[in-house]
Amino acid sequence: MIMMKLTPYGGIDEIGGNCFLLEAGKASLLLDFGRSFKNEGIYYAGYLQPRTSQGLTDFLEFNILPKMNGLYSDDFNVSFPGDIKNIQGCFLSHAHMDHYGNINLLSEDIPVYMGETAKTILTSVQETSRPRFGRPFIRPPSDNTPSNVRTFRTGDTIQILGLTITPVHVDHSIPGAYGFIIEDRKDDLVIGYSGDVRLHGWRKDLTTDFINIAKKKGVKILLMEGTNVDEDFDLNEPQVQQDVSETIQMTEGLAIANYTLRDLDRFRSFYFAASTNSRKLLINLKQAHLLKLLQKDIHLDIPSFDDPNIEVYQRPKGRYYRWEQEIINDPSITIVDNPNFAQEEYIFHCDFWNLTDLIDIKPKSATYFYSHGDPFSEEGLIDYKRMMKWVEAFKLDFHQFHASGHAPRKDLKHIVEEIAPEILIPIHSEHPEKYKDIVDIPLILPSRGRSLNLGH
Repeated sequence: MIMMKLTPYGGIDEIGGNCFLLEAGKASLLLDFGRSFKNEGIYYAGYLQPRTSQGLTDFLEFNILPKMNGLYSDDFNVSFPGDIKNIQGCFLSHAHMDHYGNINLLSEDIPVYMGETAKTILTSVQETSRPRFGRPFIRPPSDNTPSNVRTFRTGDTIQILGLTITPVHVDHSIPGAYGFIIEDRKDDLVIGYSGDVRLHGWRKDLTTDFINIAKKKGVKILLMEGTNVDEDFDLNEPQVQQDVSETIQMTEGLAIANYTLRDLDRFRSFYFAASTNSRKLLINLKQAHLLKLLQKDIHLDIPSFDDPNIEVYQRPKGRYYRWEQEIINDPSITIVDNPNFAQEEYIFHCDFWNLTDLIDIKPKSATYFYSHGDPFSEEGLIDYKRMMKWVEAFKLDFHQFHASGHAPRKDLKHIVEEIAPEILIPIHSEHPEKYKDIVDIPLILPSRGRSLNLGH
């Protein structure tokens, strides 16, 4: 008798795009519902984009989205051959788009379970940008429908039709990341889902908690990410912070920091470098909006805007959105609205999309800190080369300091061997077969759209 069925609709032979349907008895769950940039990029790029005016048609034509009855909002008016899937919930591991990017397409009948921090981050995302199709990720309750979001923290358990789902925090390059332990005690089957994990960040204890709880609960089948299963490295977050701070100490003019605005570890590294080098970290309005929301969470210990080492840059433009005006007019926030500020006093957060700010600021004797990994796609390489043209044009001293949000090969080996599942299913990897070289545990290498029968 088949006890559980797993169908991958994304996150197979690719980094990201996670979407896994888990079925056991009457229970049906989604583990993440992220955008697959790899599969989208096969057919679309630049100005050639799916026509959102045509609903889901352009996505379904190339199987970028799964064809599943009952999955999507009635607003899209789509139907497919086969029975309707009665999905009781979508469990979101963390707030990176390759894990959450399609949750706003879900049926209003499907609740989305996520951590408190992920909800805060996605609230900021949808308030400061326009989600695809104009549909919110976090739907507020109304007279007719409840909110689509149910939140959890580590220590909570969720019961769904005979399944017990236990979210457990992990360390990643964004706060509020989780893995899941799914138990079907009736059939003595326990599934582990890693989400995205690492052991070389500031909070390796979070990932250690996941390992220990997975061991204690007796995980038999582990869905384990393998982004870096073919690569080893030693650089960690504390070392990045030290390297950044020491380099800024030797910088005469403006320090320019290119880092992901939702990577709070990297924000803290540049904040530390500013506070220890008599500088101020000058962030943009979008990061200020995110920090203002996250400051309400005492678990995250975000510096307040009363801190003299944090100021916010108001780039000159003709019209400001309401959310921008709220930041600009907040009396607790120090706004810098003149590009002719004293450059030697600042670390200026400037990501790829804000490089035009350098035209106004005209940096002199400046250092450019690129705090990302190497590009892994053709489009990413093109953007990287374009960025380097800006670095050359402004004669910036270039440095790259980065620690991955994903565990290297040796740590993946350690995590899997500690949990010691009976079966390993590699996900979120372009080289899942490489796990055969590092662990002596039976592997299942799934295919996208093909169901696996587990525990029969």
